[in-house]
Order: sequence, then C-alpha cells, then structure tokens
Amino acid sequence: MKRMNILKYFGLSLYSLFVLFLCGGNVQAMDLPNVIDKTNCSKYKELLIPAMYRAVEKGDYVITPGKINFKYKHNDTFLAASAINEGKFDIGSDGELIDKHTGKYPENIYGLPFPKIDLKDPKAAEKIIYNFDFQRYRFMGSRENTRVMWVNEKGEERYAQGLDQRLYLNGRPPGREIKNPEKVLYYQFQNVMEPMSVKGTNTMCYVYMDARQDTNYAYVPAIRRIRQTGSTTRSDPYMGSDAWLDTNYMWDGKDSNMRWKYVGEKTILVSFTSPNMLPAQELHDGRMTRVFPYSGTHPKLGYEDPKWKGASWAPMNITYVPRKVWVVEQMPKDPYYNWGLHVNYIDQETYTIWYKEVCEQSGDSRIWVSSLMHYSEGSSGKNNAGDHDAQLYIDEKSHHATCVSRSAHPESFIYMPASTLDPGFFSSNNFLLLSK
Repeated sequence: MKRMNILKYFGLSLYSLFVLFLCGGNVQAMDLPNVIDKTNCSKYKELLIPAMYRAVEKGDYVITPGKINFKYKHNDTFLAASAINEGKFDIGSDGELIDKHTGKYPENIYGLPFPKIDLKDPKAAEKIIYNFDFQRYRFMGSRENTRVMWVNEKGEERYAQGLDQRLYLNGRPPGREIKNPEKVLYYQFQNVMEPMSVKGTNTMCYVYMDARQDTNYAYVPAIRRIRQTGSTTRSDPYMGSDAWLDTNYMWDGKDSNMRWKYVGEKTILVSFTSPNMLPAQELHDGRMTRVFPYSGTHPKLGYEDPKWKGASWAPMNITYVPRKVWVVEQMPKDPYYNWGLHVNYIDQETYTIWYKEVCEQSGDSRIWVSSLMHYSEGSSGKNNAGDHDAQLYIDEKSHHATCVSRSAHPESFIYMPASTLDPGFFSSNNFLLLSK
C-alpha cells in the first residue's frame, strides 16, 4: 500500500448514510448491532479503520458496540485556559511551535495552543498534533507501572516490567512552572525491573523545545556502561518488541522531525476498557492516583479466554463507542528513520490518538496500534482524558503483537508536582544508580 486512498476514509454505504442522516451526523450506539464480526462487518466498514476492518473480516476481532456513562472531555479549567491562547501561537518554517511575539518556542503554555483550528489552513495538521501534545503535558509528571508483553498466535511469549517516569517542563499550570535553562520540553526514564534476565536495561531521553535533536541514553547491563544513542534509535524495536519509543502515547517523537498532512474527518468506533467513570483519589499535593478497570497487569486478551476463537492478542471486555476523529498523516523527514507513512486517528474533542497505522519505508502496510482507555476523575474535576490503559501493536506480516499495558501500583500517579518529581531525578548519576 504505497499510500492510503482517501476513498477508504470517506466511502460510505447507503445503509450508513441513512443512519448518519437519522442521527444528525452522529452514529449512536443504539443504531449498531450487539456484535460486529466477520458475518456483518461489511455493513459497518466505514466505522472501522482499514486495519481493524481487516482484523474483523478475518475473524481475529469481534467488535462489541455500546455506550459510555460519562462525558469524555477535558475539564473546564483546562478548556478555559485553552480559550485564552487563541491567536497567540503559530507554526514556524520548520514545523516548530512558536510564540507570535518572540518567534521562539514558548517558555510555557497551559491549555491547547490552538483552541480553534481552520481545517483549510495548510498548517492544520501541525496545529492538531501540537494540541495532542499539550493536552498530555497538563499531567506535569507521571509515574506508571508498565508491562511489555510479547504475544504470538498461542499467547504470551515473555514480558518486561518496570516504571516509566516522565516530567513535562512545558504545558504546566500557572504557579507550577519549573526553571528550565536547558530548554528541555520533557524528560523520560524507563526503568526495567523484571524479570531478572533484563533488569537494568534502561533508557532515558531528553526532548528539547528547540531544533536540537533528542538526547537518548541506554544502559546495557552486559557491559555495565551507559551509551548515548542517536535520535533515530527511537524508531528501533523496543527490546525486540513490535513497539518503539516514538509510539509511546501513540506519538512521542519530535513533531518537527515529521511532515504532517490533514487528510479529512470521519466517525469511527474507539475502544474503552470500561463504560463507567472510575473515581480517582487526589492527594493534598495535587497528585492523582491511577486506577484501572481490571485487577491484573493488563486488560484481558483473547488467549486468556478458552472460548475465544479469534486472535490471541485481541482485547476482551471492550466497549466500542462512536467518536468523531481527524485523519492526520505523518511522514519522517529523516531517510534513516525505520518507518514510512503513519496514519493517525485523532479525537476531535480531546485530541486523543485512538489508532495509528504505520507503513514500512517501501509503503507496505505493516503495524497498526490501538489505544485502550478508560475515564477517571478526581474530586476537583481533574481527569485522565487522553491517557491510556494499554497500547496494542499488531504486526500484520509476522502475525505477532505486543501489548504495552499499565496497572495499579503504590507509586503510580499523574499530575505529579516538582516536589515529587523534578529534573534532578533525570540526571546521568541517578540513571546510573538506578541501572545497577
């Protein structure tokens, strides 16, 4: 597939046009069957991204449409801050975010930098992806208990588990700013803790606001040394899995390293791990605990259900809900980047990336990624909109998958203030100490 055909995104059956007409442009759960499988999926093709449609058509997936009992949106405080940003920012000649007054990357933005986007604007795609970034940066800092699972056609092959720590130095609420002389956009530290065979195989990244390429470090236990790696290594398979660092959060690379293109919009079925809002506790310092709708280390997968006849990696107990999305393509500028065309399906209300389809450099479709989410809310109205429970990477050529999931942990939080996670944690000395 050299390039996704736009007709695949917008081709609608007569049945679906009738449904859309009746619903005023929004497909409601009541208009859908209890199950979409290989026997009836052709009727609902326009509601599934191409890769998911292929999975359902083969019998690998079964879709269970339903309703959610909450409004999936950002809280009012964040949206009010976003409205104030209208007209302040722009996209530079190299695709970088700039303050219109200074011509430089803003020191700190709270809220969406582009609360109103004209889709006819040639820079619309870049503005959508920067909104995606800053809805995530509002978490300030996070610590997640993460499990990477290699899954073949029979079940789990192996796993790696540890803590993923992040500190965002931009996108912070007023009064929560951090001094940032190095102009770091955010830090990331992945600390692998088990099993013992891979313990200490850690990575640390500094992503900068300006044109400097990311600084990436890796600790290799076999040689007991830290080595610095190039920015393109973020597109290498993570520890031999189907995932790579740039696809954390569905997109975790430098925006200006890509060429972005707005393709269009459509309504698709997206995946919630629970139809209900899960209350989350807020601590006195502002941290919000992480809760999940499952008790184990990951959402239930097909191989764990003896009655399941589809793909072993297919997620179980998922509520699929219609959401309006923008379709945005990205293409790496660097010829040494390991992948070619990416196609993102981005929520029009929250700027969540629900799905990503990735092609090889040759243009052939290879990997598709889905983001499985639930909705939590604290007493002040803070929520986890845009955050995920798991990302599921499916390699259509090798018939293999990787599930990168999160689970409850006493040290797992979002909205972490500088008093609990600061730049000193991401020093090379601390990286070495936690790698031994």
